[in-house]
Amino acid sequence: MKKGIWAFGVMTALTTTWGATQTEAMMLVEQERYNSGVQNEDGGTTEIVSYNTHNDMIYVVNGTTKKVEALQRGAMDKPVLSIDLAQALRDVKPDFTYGDLSSVSVSPTTNMIAVAVQAASYDEAGLAVILDAEGNILHAIEAGIQPDNITFTPDGTKILVANEGEPREGYDAPAVDPQGTITVIDVTNDMTAQHLTFEAFDTETARQQLADAGVIMKEHTAPSVDLEPEYIAVAETSDVAYVALQENNAVATIDLKAGKIIDVKGLGEKDHSQPENALDIHKDDVINIAPAPYKGLYMPDGMAVYTVAGKNYIVTANEGDAREWGTHINEREIEIDGNEIVFFDPTEYDGVNKEAQYIFGGRSFSIFDAATMELVFDSGSDFERITAQRFPQHFNANNTNVKLDNRSGKKGPEPEDVKLGEVNGKIYAFIGLERIGGVMMYDITTPAQSKFVDYISTRDVSEDIAGDVSPEGLAFIGGDKPTLVVGHEVSGTVTTFAITDKPAMPAPTFTDISNNWAKASIERVYEAGLMKGVSSAKFAPQQVMTRAQVAVTLQRYTKGMVTQTPEVKDIPDNAHYASAVQWALYTRVLTATNEQVQPGKAITRADFAVALYEVLQMQGKRFTNEAASYTDIEAVTLQQRTAIAALQQAGIMQGNGDTFRPNGTMTRAHVATVLARLIEK
Repeated sequence: MKKGIWAFGVMTALTTTWGATQTEAMMLVEQERYNSGVQNEDGGTTEIVSYNTHNDMIYVVNGTTKKVEALQRGAMDKPVLSIDLAQALRDVKPDFTYGDLSSVSVSPTTNMIAVAVQAASYDEAGLAVILDAEGNILHAIEAGIQPDNITFTPDGTKILVANEGEPREGYDAPAVDPQGTITVIDVTNDMTAQHLTFEAFDTETARQQLADAGVIMKEHTAPSVDLEPEYIAVAETSDVAYVALQENNAVATIDLKAGKIIDVKGLGEKDHSQPENALDIHKDDVINIAPAPYKGLYMPDGMAVYTVAGKNYIVTANEGDAREWGTHINEREIEIDGNEIVFFDPTEYDGVNKEAQYIFGGRSFSIFDAATMELVFDSGSDFERITAQRFPQHFNANNTNVKLDNRSGKKGPEPEDVKLGEVNGKIYAFIGLERIGGVMMYDITTPAQSKFVDYISTRDVSEDIAGDVSPEGLAFIGGDKPTLVVGHEVSGTVTTFAITDKPAMPAPTFTDISNNWAKASIERVYEAGLMKGVSSAKFAPQQVMTRAQVAVTLQRYTKGMVTQTPEVKDIPDNAHYASAVQWALYTRVLTATNEQVQPGKAITRADFAVALYEVLQMQGKRFTNEAASYTDIEAVTLQQRTAIAALQQAGIMQGNGDTFRPNGTMTRAHVATVLARLIEK
């Protein structure tokens, strides 16, 4: 067993938020997968996906094969349509030199597909290519330079293109920094195009106002060339759009009726010194989610918008992105405590405090008031805490290797895209994690009270690139069978997930709990799927719990898994509890003595306290170092005493008056009571 895999800093005041345990009635379930047969460590394979309600097909752009592919739901094993767009454009635009496919969007009102195509030269205009459902080119409309995201408005009357205009050859002459623009194409008026620029912000006064508002810009550059549109989200009324300016840590607002950019606001900073924003910042092969004295720059990539009580809210996937063009790079590695941490270099930038230490991205998703860009909700450290629980051996892995802690010093799980969908009257956000992989699901119906619902990962962590790796683009399909579509740009796969009710546990029929003091707790943990009966009729509340049984129960609670297991002598390979005990040993929930774990031995109250304390530490919980008040724990180990004190302070596990009985055993009723308290926190 690898020692020190979990490590935690100085204990601080107990927080009131008890993590992101799945308690909602919804879940994500894997359905279908398409494998393009093309993998690329640099990404860009099955990158962006969009759903066509008119023919029940999923359209996928594959930058590596240069094709747009259509997949039929229910038969996704191979494309029903494969469009070589580079070849097709030679006949329509013979003077256009094809560079890359970057995005696809399907009209919500007509059987029309729009694709963003970049030119081979970094400073030449790209195209918005409009196709029919069979892949025939209807229009090839000049967009701005380096078109990235393309989207239809909800009413289908306009197509919007975010043109990044990055200085890909650097800032030094003769290289040119192209303008970042937004192309607005009027579908109802013969596809006429308007190109919106940021030139109105180029005056000295307007530029200073942007900097004062926290819009990050390279010194001595005009906003019209420095602002780089990344992604577009359109309000459901189709009259206003919001544009992510990722590298600028800002969002622009477009009045679509007036056809003009009316505002640009910075998104501010995330304070990682606060317990709720703890993170693992050290690439040291140890999971250590703790507050750190740094500020995070949200810098969102994917973005969505929804309306609650007449107010628009922007939902952002806070990826973070550096500028590395020519000889210029605005990131710097600094060694702190023997570990390399990647920071944003503010020395050549306005809109930031040049004395502060910033890291890229928020390692989270956020909800902002669209009118003010004030933060309404942030998922804090949820993403790292949840993935640490599920994949303790591969926490903060990269999308090209599964090494533990690989990305801790740089952007962590790296949220990439976010899509929203309504299911049973509730609004859910789905966020793809580019590096470790998988999709987070949150109920955002009430923005300020958003809560975690589920996390699913179909990556195979037994190999560096296997299964579904690096979710890039998402699409939500509504209706009677709501579905999430995820394109994975490294593994070259597209997977669909059903959004469904969690299987309801049948009502307990235990005949031996009707008069038991723990009846309500037993029913609660049974409904949560954490504990079962010893038979369909009996729970056996007074039966003691073994060490293996505790491992199984706590693994269910965390949904944790390991792929490399510690060596122990007393676990049969075919034991039903083998994987749970191995997980518990790896995460230090249980410990072995002389390579013996004693799985059938009754667990003591002191050892159960340690097991539960380790689980809470995995979730990033922090406790005061106040000593326990019990009079009978002088002889226990320091680790046991620490755990007992923490659980007493948290109100999770209590003794009897001034005694704890550390060597007493835990019955099934006792364990149910403690777990019921935990899941209600």
